[in-house]
Amino acid sequence: MAITKILPVRGQLKGCLDYAANPQKTEYLNTADMQRLMNYTQNGDKTEHQLYVSGFNCDPQNAYYLMQATKRRWGKPLDSGNVGYHIIQSFKPSEATPDQVHEIGCEFARRFLADRFECTVSTHLDKGHLHNHIVVNSVSFMDGRMFRNDFTTYYKGIRAVSDELCRENRLSVVETDGHGKSYGEWKHEKEGSPTLRGMVKTDVEVAMTAADSFAGFVAELQKMGYAVKYGPKTAHMTVRHKEAQKNIRLDKVSTHFSEDSLRRYFRELQTLPPEMQQEYKQQTAPEPPRRKPKEQPVPVRRRARYRDKLNYKCRKITGFMACYYRYCALLRKAYKGKVGKRCYYLLRDDFLKYNRYRRQCDLLWERQITTLDELLTYKENLQTEYDSLTAQRKALYRWKNKTSPADYSGQIQALTARIRELRREIATCADIEMDCEMVQDKVQRAKQPEKAELRVAENTHYNHVCAYGSHH
Repeated sequence: MAITKILPVRGQLKGCLDYAANPQKTEYLNTADMQRLMNYTQNGDKTEHQLYVSGFNCDPQNAYYLMQATKRRWGKPLDSGNVGYHIIQSFKPSEATPDQVHEIGCEFARRFLADRFECTVSTHLDKGHLHNHIVVNSVSFMDGRMFRNDFTTYYKGIRAVSDELCRENRLSVVETDGHGKSYGEWKHEKEGSPTLRGMVKTDVEVAMTAADSFAGFVAELQKMGYAVKYGPKTAHMTVRHKEAQKNIRLDKVSTHFSEDSLRRYFRELQTLPPEMQQEYKQQTAPEPPRRKPKEQPVPVRRRARYRDKLNYKCRKITGFMACYYRYCALLRKAYKGKVGKRCYYLLRDDFLKYNRYRRQCDLLWERQITTLDELLTYKENLQTEYDSLTAQRKALYRWKNKTSPADYSGQIQALTARIRELRREIATCADIEMDCEMVQDKVQRAKQPEKAELRVAENTHYNHVCAYGSHH
């Protein structure tokens, strides 16, 4: 399996070439070879003992000067802009030998680069995974045109050729369904905040568990507030939540959620007797993909006990702060499926507003606001400061038109930045003033289904224990 990426080289082409051809990274070293390497570096010989460094349309030892000569010949800048490109091709540990990895890198250069560009291929052996560093000139020696680093070049060029070579050498290849993630979705997942696709996926899985037929599945989604489009006149089955602004194709959320797959799933489910249907749902329901966690070394815990009293008392969090912390924690738990169904349905409409509540929670914590009176007082102070700074900026604009603009530009920029911060905080205070009653109400209501489901679980366990005792 080869993973590829391309990086532009800006103004440091010689340093990139020297790093790629570093003998400490491209040569196997044992105890006997260490002295040879010391003599090699002291003598300044760059190419004598390197095992895995190759050049195409250039000699690796003089690659930098030949690439610079190509730029001079075609009148291109020598040390500004993108002076080259650095392609990295990494392989799965223990899947290929160094000779095989280097040969794949060379064949990649022959097929994709060597007909128009000068490049070097260096295989590094100093990590747990073998990887190739391919440094290519940004200017073609054939026609003087620049190397185009864009979407087509990567996916239909670099990645396609690399995957083709891996298949030819019987190495594994990263297979994808052709659908990527938007930047917003990736950012939300990285921050741990809910996303619309994640919400739809959770709801579809809940509907599949609750329904016994395809019509029942659609009805469950409609109960949750979704408008569902499907049927022979619809190319792809889509859903749209009442608070969303666009339709979402279910087959893009997961390949298991296409209309054909869902109909096939419910047809097979209906052929089973009722007592086996629940077991079939548990076996065939699509599991959310989970990344395998990296193995982390077990940290050494050192415990210390403080025998004296603290100089200050830890004040208990109360009021708005405690309420908002509780509500944000409930939203996160409900989104990850760690609460009961009743609590989940109570909170699901606010998943997409998670960032709004988190901003409110951060403001309450930073300003130590616990009551509505403190919030209103803080908002009035912000509004007073906002009006004062706005008047000052208006006066500066008036003086700026009469004198030199450079005299007041710095002050105007500083005032504008502060006014922007105040405007955001005032808007957040207004949101808290509007949402606080709803948040307090939902926190209280969320406690009831949790207690009810806990009571049902305890009664079920008690009945099982009694039934077991009566049989024995």
